[in-house]
Amino acid sequence: MRSIRLLFLCILCLIFPPCSRGTRSRRPNRRVDGPIDGIQAQNNFNVQQFTGVWHLISVGSKCSYLKLNNHRLEAVTMKVTNQDEDIRINTLRKLDGLCWDIKQDYRKGATPGRFSRTNRGLKTYIVIAETDYTNYAILFLQQRRKITVKLYGRGIEVSEPVQSKFRQFVIDNNIPEIFIYAFPRYGHCNVADEFHQLDDDFGKS
Repeated sequence: MRSIRLLFLCILCLIFPPCSRGTRSRRPNRRVDGPIDGIQAQNNFNVQQFTGVWHLISVGSKCSYLKLNNHRLEAVTMKVTNQDEDIRINTLRKLDGLCWDIKQDYRKGATPGRFSRTNRGLKTYIVIAETDYTNYAILFLQQRRKITVKLYGRGIEVSEPVQSKFRQFVIDNNIPEIFIYAFPRYGHCNVADEFHQLDDDFGKS
């Protein structure tokens, strides 16, 4: 049971961006502009080209879990599938040496390259800010108006110019460079057995 709780803490920082806590006041269910609204999505974004396997290279985030536990990071693989222009993301990572597969579904936004989901009362936004589809992708995530920037590669390495571009995105969004965390380039999970798969769309609305 403790492992399951730890897994969900990891999910909050690796999939959801801010890892924030606290009580939220009840307000009308209306769209409130946030920092991610100012992020430009990839021009002419093609969801089908974006599908497939990506490896998490680096994360820029003020998430408190990452600050305290960055020495315990595990390799992360993201598998993206096209669901009629919505996307399904399967995140594969290890916990206690075992591979887990966490599924999340995101709905397409009004603009190509923008996606969102609501789960357990929390709204998460994703913007694919830049990608060449074959080598790298830079993603922005927002939850509770807090931003996380992620760098993915089709392989386990990306070029130095791409890493520099990612760092600049992070800095430009008021995340100090010290809060950039590199993820392991080894130990990736490719699949999880049926007992280690989680559908994180429970409670989705």
